[in-house]
Amino acid sequence: MGKAKRRNFKQEVDDKFKYMTRQSALSSVVENIEHKQDIMDMVTLFDFSAEEMLEAGASYEDVMALGGMVH
Repeated sequence: MGKAKRRNFKQEVDDKFKYMTRQSALSSVVENIEHKQDIMDMVTLFDFSAEEMLEAGASYEDVMALGGMVH
């Protein structure tokens, strides 16, 4: 496999936002709420509010622990 093909293949594997909808991102954030560093990108990218996250099933304490990232 050539360098360009290998690089393109690796980019496709690492592209986690390619087919992500707002709803699937919200459910992923709620599932992984304990891992703050992992969900920061999705919270800021989709600009989730605290109300949306609470309605999706996140606990109040976890949402408030995110601090200024949610409004």
